[in-house]
Amino acid sequence: MKRNLLITLVVITFLSLAFFGFKTFVTSIYNQRDCEFANIDNIEVNVGIDIPSIESTACNYNEIKNQKSVYFKFDKEVNIQDYYTSNHFKNLEYSDLVKFKNLDFVGNKRPFNDGLNNYFYKSEMRRSNSFYAILNTDTKELWIVISFKD
Repeated sequence: MKRNLLITLVVITFLSLAFFGFKTFVTSIYNQRDCEFANIDNIEVNVGIDIPSIESTACNYNEIKNQKSVYFKFDKEVNIQDYYTSNHFKNLEYSDLVKFKNLDFVGNKRPFNDGLNNYFYKSEMRRSNSFYAILNTDTKELWIVISFKD
């Protein structure tokens, strides 16, 4: 009887430690602001957009603005139509540009240099942040700017 109780307590303790360890790890990724540790995971958790395989990336965190700007160039194999559909991007119109004019984009090439053809966007105000994402389906490039509220 004592043996079964001891085994049960050890299992409960182990599962509790594993759960809280995992929760602490996910929270540390969620709260990460710099561009070094788990950057793609941080973007996915804070924004809710899947980041597929990439060729290149650029990132900048502005402490004063509490704003993270990232750029991704996707691999050629990424099916971009499935990507923007599954992540609920909307077609970008000229009337939408006012939302994006004051954002600090990073990357080799800025969005909108070649007009608005093949551009899609997604934006959302969340409990802990607000974000704006721009996707160029022609060049398979994604720009995201996250403004943290804390």
